[in-house]
Amino acid sequence: MDCQATGNPKTGEAAARCGVMVGDDLVNARAGVFASTPGTGGPVTKGVYGAVNANGHGLSLQHGHIEGMGSTTTAAAQASLLQSQNTSLNATAFHSHNRSYDQFGGGLNLQTTVGHQAAVGVTRVPQFDMTTVQGSGRANLYSSPSGNLNLNATGSANHHLSGPRRGKTDFGTGLNLRYDF
Repeated sequence: MDCQATGNPKTGEAAARCGVMVGDDLVNARAGVFASTPGTGGPVTKGVYGAVNANGHGLSLQHGHIEGMGSTTTAAAQASLLQSQNTSLNATAFHSHNRSYDQFGGGLNLQTTVGHQAAVGVTRVPQFDMTTVQGSGRANLYSSPSGNLNLNATGSANHHLSGPRRGKTDFGTGLNLRYDF
């Protein structure tokens, strides 16, 4: 049995997950229950999940429900395209459905052992005729010899190809300093 809980006392954000896993790190199946809230007084999402993984490839299914608001079911897949000692490249795809709309998309994720990451993807919501292309990256600027201190720069961009924000582009940047005690 594998159970995890996280929380932030300042915001009230909290999440708990408890489930079972059969298999090992390379080939396994998981199933369980979860609950989460975005903050104090926020709605609680409760649900179930299941996943199968084999050698970096995986399929998952999750169903969550917010009382008085409705349910969302998400199916996702991941395929490992490249796995080396220093780099991994994965392809992802998903389809989400709730009572108001469907959302689906996919992308590519690249990670290196020194902490660099890059991702590109596309998301489509047919009911709003909305298509968005996303790109993001993270560069590890500094890691202490012990690995406890890390400084990373991040960047992201979203370009709306269709829908209410057609032609608009959103940019984001950040600097992240983290110390693990």
